[in-house]
Amino acid sequence: MLCHQNDLMGDSTLAFPRTGFWIVHILGGLFLISLGMRLVVRKAPVPLLVYRLFKMLR
Repeated sequence: MLCHQNDLMGDSTLAFPRTGFWIVHILGGLFLISLGMRLVVRKAPVPLLVYRLFKMLR
């Protein structure tokens, strides 16, 4: 006797992440990182910003 099971994930788009999946996740990650860097710069203490400014001027 052959027991056949329906494979719901077989040939669907959920079977393996395709290019669109990776593009969305990479762009989303970059967006979150850039948003986090903006918030860090806004909340950074003044001495740290001054130190970085002097380091750039060297």
